[in-house]
Amino acid sequence: MAEYIDVEKPFLDKLRQLQWTVIDQGFGIPQEPEKSLRENFKQVLLPKVFKNTIKSINKTADGKEWLTDKQLDEIFFEIQNFAGKSLHEANKEIHRLLLKGTSVFKNELTGEQNPTVRLIEFRNWDKNSFIAINQFRINTPGSTKTMIIPDIVLFLNGMPVVVIEAKDLDVAEPLSDAYLQITRYANTREDRFKVNEGEEKLFHYNIFSIITYGTEARAGTISAEFDFYNNWVDIFPEEYRTIEYPPNEERQEVLIHGMLNKEILVDILKHFTLFMEIKKGVEVKIVARYNQFRAVGKIIRNIREGRTPLEKGGVVWHTQGSGKSLTMVFLIRKLRSQDDLKDLKIIFIVDRTDLEDQLSETAILTGEPIHIIDKRNQLNELSNDNGDVNMVMIHKFLVDNKVTAESLIAAGIVPKFEKFEPINNSERILLLIDEAHRTQGGDMADNLFTAFRNAIRIGFTGTPLITERHEIKTHERFGGKLDKNGEPWIDFYKFDKAVADRATVEIKYIGKVSKDKLEDKEMFDSEFEDMFKQRTQAEREEIQRRYGSFIAYLESIDRVTEISNDIIEHYSKEILVNGFKAQVVASSIVGAVTYKKCLEQAIQNKIAELKSLPDELRDDEIIKQLEFLKVAAVVSGLGNN
Repeated sequence: MAEYIDVEKPFLDKLRQLQWTVIDQGFGIPQEPEKSLRENFKQVLLPKVFKNTIKSINKTADGKEWLTDKQLDEIFFEIQNFAGKSLHEANKEIHRLLLKGTSVFKNELTGEQNPTVRLIEFRNWDKNSFIAINQFRINTPGSTKTMIIPDIVLFLNGMPVVVIEAKDLDVAEPLSDAYLQITRYANTREDRFKVNEGEEKLFHYNIFSIITYGTEARAGTISAEFDFYNNWVDIFPEEYRTIEYPPNEERQEVLIHGMLNKEILVDILKHFTLFMEIKKGVEVKIVARYNQFRAVGKIIRNIREGRTPLEKGGVVWHTQGSGKSLTMVFLIRKLRSQDDLKDLKIIFIVDRTDLEDQLSETAILTGEPIHIIDKRNQLNELSNDNGDVNMVMIHKFLVDNKVTAESLIAAGIVPKFEKFEPINNSERILLLIDEAHRTQGGDMADNLFTAFRNAIRIGFTGTPLITERHEIKTHERFGGKLDKNGEPWIDFYKFDKAVADRATVEIKYIGKVSKDKLEDKEMFDSEFEDMFKQRTQAEREEIQRRYGSFIAYLESIDRVTEISNDIIEHYSKEILVNGFKAQVVASSIVGAVTYKKCLEQAIQNKIAELKSLPDELRDDEIIKQLEFLKVAAVVSGLGNN
């Protein structure tokens, strides 16, 4: 009773405010299937709602309904007939049908052969049917329980697309308890001993499920483990932000307005839901996080409202681990369904081969072929007006007219790079630039922007250049305009927010400093002048600026020795005992080798110290682990950059 009053009923009331048709059956075990618009308690779809809505959203050009009762019966049979398929397979196939539609043999009114039948009306979303039913009883004969009763089920055109499990605070872990109940209903609970506990068919049509206890609510797909049920803590577009809420409070209400608004739900289904292989043979269903959904909406708004290519562009500042690659995929999927933007030529720009491999694998999820520019002489292939998807490394824009830069460098010659000639002057080009802070400056970026001088530039970065010491800040390089809060970003999702949303893990650290000083400055200056007396004054000043005051300080043997001893002291007491490794980042190759030697000596010193202890204080296991340790100096690359 408390669960219904405190959580379930308020949820239904909010859905009413969003113009859902709500069938509130109160609490208790329903006895009449007709009240939930069904013929019996084994049905998971609403038959009449499905058929009537599908008939009404499929009309001829002059507005006449053309599907016959027999054809509707056939479609209704097809949408339920997935015998022998796993839950994931059935859900994926139905998702395809929801997006693409199905077909019948003939339109009896027009004579058209194999016409497409839409199961969802995406262009005019308000033509669809939206019904919420609580206490949705489903009989499950032959299972461990005779029935399941999900708290609330949401139906889109008579198909159960969202299952909601509500808990009151009378249980210790309400969200965890709600998640276990969802997995029991779906027959996906890990410890179910291979027996039927629920009704998988209820989840064949599922976009996502929701677990809630009133103030806290999270959503996850059929693939999601508990940790991947996410909050939805912002409402976009802003015109739907019709409620006032403190940050991180009343998350159920925010999730309802942010995900279950009719237009947004249909949008999530069409553009922000996909199936992705996370490792060989393992595929999961993914729904965008709210920051990804919001960023895509803001990018599209910028493109439409901007008067110049620079105003149309800008920077998306999303912290590492927030899914920037998937944001780009969701963006392309939505662009392709917009009449005014679907012809845009998309060009991904990356700056590392591993990112090219990673992003090209992710970009396949757009559903379009990815054209990869492998060689510099293929850049002219981007001169056409095709609305396709391309990928190119920024280094392809660093070139000499006669000889490649690599061969010149190998010969010990500093190449002279000439400005690019334009490749494509079209304004219908969208540059999606990964790790934009790394590629915003220098010849390569200049040449890229010269090659596509009228293109829209969207930079994605987790660490934009924003301080006064940066000659050009990232947002100045990529354009855009200030938002209503005076922020120069298209969208930002910073580290603290990602931690609060459980999208990434908080970094724990102990701040330490080394206290160093130069004992004899006069002798240092004298030695320096003697060592570099053959150099010009300008060269000596540059050497001192670069090395005498910074690198030499960082890599001085006394400093590195003291830090290495401190590292091993902390490591042996706090880290090694838990079985973890450790990493030290140095400022140069010389620094890495210096640390290697000093750390090895510090380990030996620590072993000797521990062995000298009395038997009752000596920890032989730690000594054994320290003796096993190896230190390696790893250099990530010696390339030009």
